Amino acid sequence: MSENITEKQKEVIEFILNKINEDGLTSGDKLDTEIAIAKTLGITRATVREATRILIEQEKIYRVKGSGIFVGSTGYSNHSGKFHALSPFDYQAQKSGHQGVRKVISASIIKVPSAAMAQELRIKTNDQVYKILRLMSFDDIPVSLEYIHFPVSLFSTLEFSQLEISKYSYIEKLTGKGVQRRAQNVRAFNVMDEDQIRLLNVAEGDALMELHEVVYLDDGTPFEVNVAIVNTNILHLRQIADRGE
Repeated sequence: MSENITEKQKEVIEFILNKINEDGLTSGDKLDTEIAIAKTLGITRATVREATRILIEQEKIYRVKGSGIFVGSTGYSNHSGKFHALSPFDYQAQKSGHQGVRKVISASIIKVPSAAMAQELRIKTNDQVYKILRLMSFDDIPVSLEYIHFPVSLFSTLEFSQLEISKYSYIEKLTGKGVQRRAQNVRAFNVMDEDQIRLLNVAEGDALMELHEVVYLDDGTPFEVNVAIVNTNILHLRQIADRGE
């Protein structure tokens, strides 16, 4: 290790490496957030950030913009020393030789569709939400269809075009808070919906996965319910990672 490393940074590095070894983590597995590590060790997040930078340079871990830190390495540094951080979706696309493409199909403001969703978002049953349909593709190959719901009470206005770049980076910019945690449920089903069949370019009755998730800011506020219809023959759910920072 560098002679300039501090004892606190060394403590973080040893903590992360021990975590990888003790938990049997392998390349692509998600690590604790920098905030969680800082709290566990009783040190500053700045110290953790510097320690993770060192591990990134050593190709022990990599950072995914908008998702956190993961075991292994990908897209190593350029000549300026800046890490090429990819989202898990973009990482899978590039591994397959494609570019990740996000396209907003439609957007509207509606009454929250169900009492269950209102409870998940901690809003009233007569409150309004943004309903956004977003198609995720590898180049022109559709892989996932997202039904995104944001409470209007949290966002007075949204630039939907920003959701074609990075959904969570945009939310962080709007709120000034980090996007930290997802609660997910997954089920398999046979697709019958005509719009899903057309947009995902699949056949009626094909087996797909539905990923239902509630996403939280770092202060514990739920801000999104997303129902993603995923063609797992192309997009692997293991790479749909928890938002860490």
